[in-house]
Amino acid sequence: MKRFMQKGLMATAALVALCATAGAAPAEKDWYLALRLGFQPYTINMQGDVGDRSFDETATLSDIMDNTDTTILGGELEFGKDKWFTSLTAFYQKSKAESGNDTRGADVTFTEAAVNPVVGYRLYQTSLGGDKALSVSGTVGVYYVKVKAEVDLNTPLLDISANKDIDFLDPMFGARAYLALTKKFGVSAAGQIGGFGVGSELNYLAAGNLVYHFTDWFALSGGYRCWYWKYEDDDARLSRLEQTLHGLVVGLQFKY
Repeated sequence: MKRFMQKGLMATAALVALCATAGAAPAEKDWYLALRLGFQPYTINMQGDVGDRSFDETATLSDIMDNTDTTILGGELEFGKDKWFTSLTAFYQKSKAESGNDTRGADVTFTEAAVNPVVGYRLYQTSLGGDKALSVSGTVGVYYVKVKAEVDLNTPLLDISANKDIDFLDPMFGARAYLALTKKFGVSAAGQIGGFGVGSELNYLAAGNLVYHFTDWFALSGGYRCWYWKYEDDDARLSRLEQTLHGLVVGLQFKY
């Protein structure tokens, strides 16, 4: 029953918002409110160093669906007017990857929560003839990430375990673009980059989507998204953590 409920939750709406700005159309003169949800059948790669040993584990979609301890929740809310907009993305996930056997292998579990508030401004907008138009915006914000990492490395001679709770706050700078090809159909792209040693060493995300607006208040998008971060703490036993989450994404947008 637990597995059934979990898979149903994942398949309905849970993961996205991290696709966040990917489905956004150009800003409007009137106030608007947009809610974005979606589903991302993703792969997550977890890397790090425990003492003088390293691990590199990947959890695929099938691994995640078979693991009843996996939970994924996310969403994004945006509002704006004219050239200005602001958005808040929230995300929670618990993923586990394991390999090898009882004598040699690795078990890695990441429990992660993240929030990403952003303020943006439309820098450029132009008509390309007919219904075609291009809009480009710049964004600035922060990314707060809190992670609990549990690592067990098994070797023929000894077992190495390390647990670590980390959290970091990164400044983020980005851009988004929307190319309208018709009144209803367009292509969007969005990205952010930050970290630079302030919190993490590097933190970036990028997404590209095809977007179809069925009505003024409802749109469907589909594309690809990648999120990566790297955290280092030379004084800790678990001195390096890296995560890459990527995959196809299907999103829904409700706009008011």
